[in-house]
Amino acid sequence: MVKVAWVVRPAEGGILVHLDHLLQGLSTDFNILIFGPEEIRDWVKDHPFYPINILDGLHGKEDIGAIWQLSRSLRKEKPKLIHMHGLKSVVVGVPAARLSGCKRLLFTAHNSLPKYGICWHQLSQQFVQQRMLQTLPRIISVSDALRDELVQFVPAHRVTTIRNGVICEKFSGYSRADARATANIPAPNIAMGVVARLIPEKGVTTLLEAVSLVRNVNKQITLVVVGDGPARDQFEHYCKALDLNPYVRFLGHRSDVPFLMAGWDLFVLPSLSEGLSVSVLEAMASRLPVIVSDLACMREMVTHGKSGYLVKPKDAPGLAAAILHIIKDLPKARAMGEYNYQRVKNTFGTNKMVESTRHLYKDLTTREDLW
Repeated sequence: MVKVAWVVRPAEGGILVHLDHLLQGLSTDFNILIFGPEEIRDWVKDHPFYPINILDGLHGKEDIGAIWQLSRSLRKEKPKLIHMHGLKSVVVGVPAARLSGCKRLLFTAHNSLPKYGICWHQLSQQFVQQRMLQTLPRIISVSDALRDELVQFVPAHRVTTIRNGVICEKFSGYSRADARATANIPAPNIAMGVVARLIPEKGVTTLLEAVSLVRNVNKQITLVVVGDGPARDQFEHYCKALDLNPYVRFLGHRSDVPFLMAGWDLFVLPSLSEGLSVSVLEAMASRLPVIVSDLACMREMVTHGKSGYLVKPKDAPGLAAAILHIIKDLPKARAMGEYNYQRVKNTFGTNKMVESTRHLYKDLTTREDLW
């Protein structure tokens, strides 16, 4: 089989779900080798894994070490194609590919491009990342909104949109009572949930502020936060400062998200930026109404008023109002959930995602004119 190297940045949640679907669909045709930080070893399971010390952000000495480490492994394995996942994987993967002699490169942009300030460190980071993007023969964007960002830096013909997908069948058949008991949700309470990497960009601070406002109107609410990340302690301290501990459950990273979602009444994700959120698609597959930030990528999934509601980022009062709209009309909320299930089933299945990626792999591993 054709050997393909995946270079994966530090990741959890949606990106790993996306990669799981690709592994299941592509492993029959391609021998996939995974290069990434030690923290993803448990996720890799039985697939060939090469630990590389890839860190978020720019880290000079450490990044040079990761490039050298990766280039040595690539020279040894000689993959036909290198597929990089996440922007930091490009910073390490592109120079490593050059050192190893591999010219067939593919990058999947899973998230919106960072918005940088004017300090020297941020400007240099922006310059490095944009220069790396310009060297790539092909790029996958997970949404049209993200593609619009990328084509500001690279020729449009190099960027292909392949949207994330979910397997709807994985989100049915669970006991609502058991799911609520697992998350310690009191019987009469309305349960809302979020699944995200716990970083500031996911808007969890705004969500906590909105829950604090909702609590003043309806105290029978519980927020379940699924996921881990560098800002978890910060969010938990803020939760305590708002006196929300009785209303919020931080569950950390979980592998049973479909089961947990069976106990929820709505899903909320007030992100500041996104690519195409897998967790939103999962919530829709779980027949939940969703409240998300009014971002271009979210509008590709969510129909305002039919799927749930789109709310301006960082708008805690607006988010609280949307939550109250949902919980005051549960029959309408259930109708929204059914609409979401049908939308995901018809538009965001994994088969199209896998087949489009397979076609791109075959094209890149057989053609000579990569530009």
